[in-house]
Amino acid sequence: MKSHPTPCSTRLIVLIQAIAGLALVSTLQAQPQKYLMLDSRVVERVENAKLVLGAPVKHEGNPVIQADKPWENSMNNLYPNVIWDAQEKIFKLWYKCVLADKEVIAQMDRPSTVHDVGWYLLYATSKDGIRWSKPELGLHKFAGSAANNIVARDCPNVGVFKDLHDADASRRYKMVSDVGLGKPQVRFSADGIHWGDAMDVKGFSAQNGDTHNNAFWDEHSGKYLWFTKLYLGERLVARFESDDFMSWKNNGLVLRSNIEEGRDSQTYCMPVFRYGSIYLGYVMMYNVGRGRSVDCELSWSHDGLQWQRVAPGTPFIPRGAKGSYDSECIYAMAGEPIIRDNKLMIFYGGDDFPHTGWKRHCLPCLATLRVDGFAGYEAMDAGKTATVITSSLRAEKVCVSADVSAGGSIHIKALDDQNTLVDEAEPITTEVMDAPLRWKRGAVAGKPVRFEVRLNHARLYAISGVELVHAEMKKPSKSSDAPGRTPHPIQTKSLSFNEDVQGWKGVDKIEHHRDGGAKGGFVRVSRSGGALPFAFSPATAKESPLAGDWTTLVGGKGAKITCQVRSARAAGRVVIEIFARDIAQWSIETKAPFTNNWTQALATLRYDWSDEEAKAAGWKRPSHAFSWSDTMKNVGKFVIATAGGAQESFDLDEITVTGSNE
Repeated sequence: MKSHPTPCSTRLIVLIQAIAGLALVSTLQAQPQKYLMLDSRVVERVENAKLVLGAPVKHEGNPVIQADKPWENSMNNLYPNVIWDAQEKIFKLWYKCVLADKEVIAQMDRPSTVHDVGWYLLYATSKDGIRWSKPELGLHKFAGSAANNIVARDCPNVGVFKDLHDADASRRYKMVSDVGLGKPQVRFSADGIHWGDAMDVKGFSAQNGDTHNNAFWDEHSGKYLWFTKLYLGERLVARFESDDFMSWKNNGLVLRSNIEEGRDSQTYCMPVFRYGSIYLGYVMMYNVGRGRSVDCELSWSHDGLQWQRVAPGTPFIPRGAKGSYDSECIYAMAGEPIIRDNKLMIFYGGDDFPHTGWKRHCLPCLATLRVDGFAGYEAMDAGKTATVITSSLRAEKVCVSADVSAGGSIHIKALDDQNTLVDEAEPITTEVMDAPLRWKRGAVAGKPVRFEVRLNHARLYAISGVELVHAEMKKPSKSSDAPGRTPHPIQTKSLSFNEDVQGWKGVDKIEHHRDGGAKGGFVRVSRSGGALPFAFSPATAKESPLAGDWTTLVGGKGAKITCQVRSARAAGRVVIEIFARDIAQWSIETKAPFTNNWTQALATLRYDWSDEEAKAAGWKRPSHAFSWSDTMKNVGKFVIATAGGAQESFDLDEITVTGSNE
């Protein structure tokens, strides 16, 4: 179990190491009273200040390992898993290797494949994290020889960690992998080299897996956590938790791409670790619609369930220039950063080939970052002072981490809830890491205060030795119908099928009829095989009059949706679905039944509903849908479907959306 040093103790640990002449390598220490400034709960408001991502520095000798062994056929995506073993005083790396070529697969001892390729887990060690060796372990034969660094086989998408929590020494090292969606497995080892057989685990759905599986013991929650993919037509991030590592509870979807990205850029995988008072994650964004490159972004969560990307669309570890070793894909390590010489060591796989096909090398690389330097506040206008006002914090021995340029400074005041000065700290004029503030009056300890931080040519990364007075996650306000907002004028958007199908499609089939509808023409939607038919519109405003931001498109405080339907037989009710663009939907089963006469189906809504209010009104949300508010502002695909009856076909006409102030 990790020790819990007092706030500001990191500098003391480093100083003791330096005096003793020890290698300055260590693991992260638990600091529950450290708050990174990227944590939105900490910041109440800012003036002339912006949150800026830190800038990891890539090692000049990258890649630090080459694919120079005959069994290293394709270090596809790499999926690096790195630890600093404090007991053995070495870095340990487990990395994925794919055998894509048939002649290489044939050289395996007892050739075997998963997804038509062979799989090895390879192992390397280092004393400094830069110069690595591949030990000849004698465990698995390749081309008739066991002189190689293969520690396991047939284990796709593998994650490895050392578990000091488990009292069973034979389970000291744990491996998670999968052999396809819904087929997760675990293995155990006493030394990280000799692994037992793969064992199936419980609790996963048929849509989980096929990515860099990442698991670890979480001291904060007292659970094992496992982050993997949830695949629902796009790549999403899911979380699981367990007490025994064998039976897992599905926490569901925890992160996905935003509406603007759609399916063009998807959350491919997210290795997670604890840092200070929060969780951080490296999010690999797979740019499916933009050349199939992969970018590494940064995310955070206060509870491991609700996640936010720090700077959506901006890489934390940027890809290199075209043609360079990491120009196309970056896959960050599983495992927490390792501290060496006051720098965070962040290992990653760098690839000069897009994410496509099996045969490509993703090679181990290294980047370093100042401690706490994931993101910080600095001035928007460098010529003016930036001000950050924190949320209410209960202060103990307050420390800060910050960069200060030559001639710059940081001034910090402590204010009570009446905005009255409690105390003022001595100015900071140099780079600091967990540096204790020197208060002029000594009147801050134990009191709930807000800090007014004034930044002059400086960047603030973290405050430690404090505790949030109100630690709940900040929720966005209802912007759709905020106080004082004047709703847009009410309009009506209607769609009839007098001339053609208006770009609509039917599953399986849609037919246009020029007359016989409720008002002129109509469409008939049919589906064979007993499955329910449905009809759907185009998803873009260019193609559909119903697509767009409904708060302005049809105005008012909400909307009424109507459509005319009929069927050959009376069975079931009309279902209306509203998608955020074409990604995920909210749906409602109306009261209108299908009959052999034209019947109007009606659904009503308000834009300012919270998700819970929309659900209470009868709307249903799948786990991967966007919020109600986001959906109303980004309406795309519109669906009319059937429920509760085995309809083979139905007729559809005259769809109308009208703004409403009710």
